[in-house]
Amino acid sequence: MKRINSLESLPENIDILTGIDLIGNIKRLFKTPAQMPGCLFLLCIRGNCSITIHLSKYELKKNSIAIIFPHQFVQVMEESNDCRFIFVGFSKKLIQSPPLFSRMIEYTSSIFEEPVIELRPEVAEIFYEYFKVLTKAMRLPNSFIKDEQADLICSQLIMGLGNIYKQGESNERPRYNRNQEIVKELVRVVIENYRSERNISFYAEKMHLSPQHLSTTIKKTTGKTLTDIISTFVIRDAQAKLRSTELTIQEIAYSLNFPDISFFGKYFKRYTGMSPKQYRNME
Repeated sequence: MKRINSLESLPENIDILTGIDLIGNIKRLFKTPAQMPGCLFLLCIRGNCSITIHLSKYELKKNSIAIIFPHQFVQVMEESNDCRFIFVGFSKKLIQSPPLFSRMIEYTSSIFEEPVIELRPEVAEIFYEYFKVLTKAMRLPNSFIKDEQADLICSQLIMGLGNIYKQGESNERPRYNRNQEIVKELVRVVIENYRSERNISFYAEKMHLSPQHLSTTIKKTTGKTLTDIISTFVIRDAQAKLRSTELTIQEIAYSLNFPDISFFGKYFKRYTGMSPKQYRNME
């Protein structure tokens, strides 16, 4: 696997990307919170590491697999020196295509709730061998894996892992009450819309709840206001762009639907205690 310096340098014209990370690309790409541009299946084959996926911390060790969806923020917090991964990634365009989306919808909720699971050694070995075959095939000069076949491969992975969830291969997942279900649904809606919408009424309407009921439920269940949750996604996105892209601060402000750089700067400083420029220049 060749060195990749930023997520922006990933090829945009392919639907599937595979590799074995032997030179620390994963840790380098996600040293600071970065937004996943596609869907990533990340299998730990040696060592261990701690990662956060959308603010929740998870431990990966040998035979653990992480499934990360588009727009989720990821950060590698700690990693052992011998930590190694094999991965398969798919483009956002592919994941959101109607045929694949319709096949995935049955399993995405379970995966979203528990994005990291530990597989039995024999099951992990099957995924490892499959990932390895895909990696070798993609390296061929005229790979027989064409973009139009990538959706089938992704479907197989999603359905295979989905069946593992259903059969209890992973640890028993907690049951969620109605308030927790509302929080889960809110997170999904915020992920899709936070760049353009920061109005509480918008999210309440999307979820068919009154603004007061939604706000009260979120505060009671999480201890945070709805505005706090929305701003967390906005700030994480801004931080990722400031650290891992060459976009100007003005371009970042516009990408997050701020009217101008001044408004963005005040918003960013309110939540981080520093200006966007100070954050970008911080060691």
